[in-house]
Amino acid sequence: MKDVKKKIVVILVFASLLIAPLGGEYLTYLVSLSLVYAISALALNMLLGYNGQLSFGHALFFGGGAYGVALLIKHFGIYSAEILFPVTIGSVAILSLATGILCVRHTRVYFTMLTLAISQLFYALAMKLTPITGGDNGIRIPMISFLGYKPSSLSEYYYIVLLSFILCFLALRIIINSPFGLTIQAIRDNEERVRFAGVNVVLYKLAAFTISGTFAGIAGVIYAPLLGHVSPDDTLSILVSGEFVAMTLLGGFTSFIGPVVGAFAYTFLKAVVSSAVIYWYLVFGALIIGVVIFLPTGITGELEKRLRKWGF
Repeated sequence: MKDVKKKIVVILVFASLLIAPLGGEYLTYLVSLSLVYAISALALNMLLGYNGQLSFGHALFFGGGAYGVALLIKHFGIYSAEILFPVTIGSVAILSLATGILCVRHTRVYFTMLTLAISQLFYALAMKLTPITGGDNGIRIPMISFLGYKPSSLSEYYYIVLLSFILCFLALRIIINSPFGLTIQAIRDNEERVRFAGVNVVLYKLAAFTISGTFAGIAGVIYAPLLGHVSPDDTLSILVSGEFVAMTLLGGFTSFIGPVVGAFAYTFLKAVVSSAVIYWYLVFGALIIGVVIFLPTGITGELEKRLRKWGF
């Protein structure tokens, strides 16, 4: 009976996502943005929730994906997703691997600060290399084509975003439930015991970091055509990394679905608060702190408790 109820909930959520464009262009934009951020939050949670490593530098990979698309369009005149996406995602994977090699041997605050420092280095480069990156003005991005078809509206591009989210969600789900995923969770729980069992802990951490960064890059690749503009402040700044962490904590990093819920809650809450209050960062920050303090398992953890009471 519980399985039937869960399937009904999944069907209702999926149906809501399918008909989201009927709610108007602004709602479509918010849902699209939430789906993109959800991929990044899921990617971050692979490190935070499943491997026990807090990264404050995931904006580097998100921005790397966005800027990869922008630079290929601006300097090489490539508008085809069949070329843009593989080249950019491959480049972000290499960047993630190189960054991971520098970071994963460190733990706790040292790991966190190192990821932050490397991310801010690229933020500074994006700001200073104006002839290449456009500096703080960024780069404007026209709509790209997919198999020869160019979406003519936000509603049409929305379904590409939705499909990308579903594929990333399923892929990360498979990875987390695989022997590899179980191993990185064991490393999170007791690294010394796993090392004594003969597992190359550093190699597994590096693999987890690379996969996490690559999926954050995929989110950036999808984000660029959605916004139509890429700038350092929107994609590479410390605030972007902080937002991904906030989404993960808000939704609940102990649950796989938590970062998705957190991404939607964060995006819509930010839209409401910023339109109603002048000093919205102050109010918004207080709301986030309140949720983290009073809901330590996040929105998803509290929701799961309620659902169990209701027989789900």
